[in-house]
Amino acid sequence: MKLEAKSLLAALNEQKVEYKLFEHEAFFTVEESSKLKSDLNMQGAHTKNLFLRDKKRNFYLLSCLDSTEVDLKIIKNTIQCQGNLSFGSAEYLYDKLGVKPGSVSPYSLINNVDKDVSFYLDKKINDYELCNFHPLDNTKTIQVKTEDCIKFLKTITTVRLIDFTTMEVINL
Repeated sequence: MKLEAKSLLAALNEQKVEYKLFEHEAFFTVEESSKLKSDLNMQGAHTKNLFLRDKKRNFYLLSCLDSTEVDLKIIKNTIQCQGNLSFGSAEYLYDKLGVKPGSVSPYSLINNVDKDVSFYLDKKINDYELCNFHPLDNTKTIQVKTEDCIKFLKTITTVRLIDFTTMEVINL
């Protein structure tokens, strides 16, 4: 059974990760979220999350600043995937991460029990004290200290930082 927002928040509480919860209308794009983050005065890194797959059905989750330009033709070489990258289907997204389109975030990796989704986090997110991600539900956003977010993510997956300027990958 896939975990939902309530279970994720309980896991964060269990690990003593402090967060601020924002509840809002559902949004599915960076453009839709822009007005909302201003209205709610949400500080910190705002992100977009790309669920990708290659031709061999290897899966990847890229979490980057919402302003980051992502060229899949360049990224495919950086993360050494097999063939071209494309967006994973809604079916694969639910099967692998237990969420629907619009709700994907690094926290979704808590549902990746097979550990078969490779995770890459934009290195520039580290430049922010706080970061914002959906907690498995796109009607909610949680704001967490970036260092606490990464510490928590390391308990559920391998975290790799990607520098979108140099295309360097750093394993944490």
